[in-house]
Amino acid sequence: MSIVTKEWIAVLIFVLCFLGYSVGEAVWLKRKGWASLGRSLAFAAATNFFGYAIGFFVLFVVFGVVLAMAWDGSLNQFPLNDYGIAVVLILAVLFVPVLLALSKRLLLKLFKLQTGKSAWLFSILSAILILIFSIGLPILFLYVF
Repeated sequence: MSIVTKEWIAVLIFVLCFLGYSVGEAVWLKRKGWASLGRSLAFAAATNFFGYAIGFFVLFVVFGVVLAMAWDGSLNQFPLNDYGIAVVLILAVLFVPVLLALSKRLLLKLFKLQTGKSAWLFSILSAILILIFSIGLPILFLYVF
């Protein structure tokens, strides 16, 4: 199998996992009795798309800026040297799951689906699981095959 084919299969796995998890999340919400299937699908699609679109945009911008700073040599002038760069990169990576969890929690409240501790637990668990499935499975495919 050529490298290009493997990359396209990984992209397809990502899209299928993203869509599949969104549908699974909607079914999860319906089974809990928090909302109807249509409302749950709207919630899952909105939060997942928003979290991924904004979160990964910010992540790629931060990585792009750090890469540009490395090319022109201005990383040496960064105030905290390597520790500062490490902190910025770690915060950029953590931005995606935090944004996903916060957007899910906010929309749970706005859609009047659930409040309290169970809403927070659902938001955090759902944000972690979608990242594991939609990012982890394509990466696993690329390393195995």
